[in-house]
Amino acid sequence: MILILVKNPIHIKIYNWVLMESSFLEIKDIKIWARVGVLMEERKFGQLFSLDVSLWSDFSKCSKTDDLNLTIDYSVLINDIKDHSRNFSCFTIEKYSSEILKIIANKFFPERIKIKLTKCKPPITGFTGEVSITRFFNRE
Repeated sequence: MILILVKNPIHIKIYNWVLMESSFLEIKDIKIWARVGVLMEERKFGQLFSLDVSLWSDFSKCSKTDDLNLTIDYSVLINDIKDHSRNFSCFTIEKYSSEILKIIANKFFPERIKIKLTKCKPPITGFTGEVSITRFFNRE
């Protein structure tokens, strides 16, 4: 015999997650000059990156009141990420993407984050494309 409780917290949590997913803020093509790469020149001089950010949060209070303090101020978010890149250096886009997730999660407290970090012109002989990493963060 299987007993299913109507007020199972898992069902409630999933229901809330579905509601949360219906509203997110998307910021596309943030240009960042960052010192990330395996080559010494990449870490010394830097190169261009592009960042896309999606943030899931409760935007209902701001929607009703039009109060900037009740939402995520994306101008501050963009400036914080750009400021961080001026003093940060690492070898991999994996590490750099992790740093970006930390900045956003610790200052703006969204329920969920998705970022796509793209190295616009990686210095690989004969390669003219881009290299990207997509990362997710879920607050528990």
